[in-house]
Amino acid sequence: MRNLIGTGCSALLLSALLGTQALAQTNQVSADKWEHSLAIYLWGADIGGTTAGGTGVNVDFSDLVDNLKMGFMGAYGARKGKWSIMTDALYLNVSASKTLDLLPPIGGDIINVTTDARLDLKGLVIHLAGGYNLVQNEKSRLDFVFGARYLDLSTDLDLNFDLGLGGPPLNVPISVSGDALDAIIGLKGKLNLSERWFIPYYVDIGAGDSDLTWQATAGITYRAGQKTDVALVYRHLEWDLDATLTDDLNFSGPLLGVVFRF
Repeated sequence: MRNLIGTGCSALLLSALLGTQALAQTNQVSADKWEHSLAIYLWGADIGGTTAGGTGVNVDFSDLVDNLKMGFMGAYGARKGKWSIMTDALYLNVSASKTLDLLPPIGGDIINVTTDARLDLKGLVIHLAGGYNLVQNEKSRLDFVFGARYLDLSTDLDLNFDLGLGGPPLNVPISVSGDALDAIIGLKGKLNLSERWFIPYYVDIGAGDSDLTWQATAGITYRAGQKTDVALVYRHLEWDLDATLTDDLNFSGPLLGVVFRF
């Protein structure tokens, strides 16, 4: 059952952390007007970590797709002069169910127990940060980033045990919730390779309710049009939570996104 909880939590966090700040950046620094960007993306990440009960976690991206009931995600960035802001937000509702046949010894006899387990997992992740430009020239741009990352999770686990004795199933509901708010600092920038190609990168580190959280992203971006970029990056994100739902989590994998600038 710990594996079921760990799988659900990790699948949620996989998508919850899809928003990448390396993508949501504008093209030029303007001193007199705001420049905006919106990014849509897909992150195919592998997940590793440990649940609070000590069970190892390994979740594929396909598990999330199969069990997703509802979701919303989006990333936004804006820049004016040396200052910038960026945010991404996501809400997910993931549901999974499984039937297990157990053979526990009861009173000296082996009893067949059928267990129906249903997991409903809801979560909200919000990232909000500001940035200040440190370097800006024809070849590169570098910003200092500061802000916060917030995670809110709630889990409802419903267990129904059928002892095969002719009576009604034994129902055991379990509800667990938790949240984490962490301050972060980091660097965000890009290296221009040509008029159409550049390398975006982003790294941050922080702590608060979590013992430690950090992430790093880098890849390649192509300017497909005057207001549109296509990016392929690799991202790693890790949280050391030491919490009720999960102890530590890490996510790594390629991310493909389209950025619209206006």
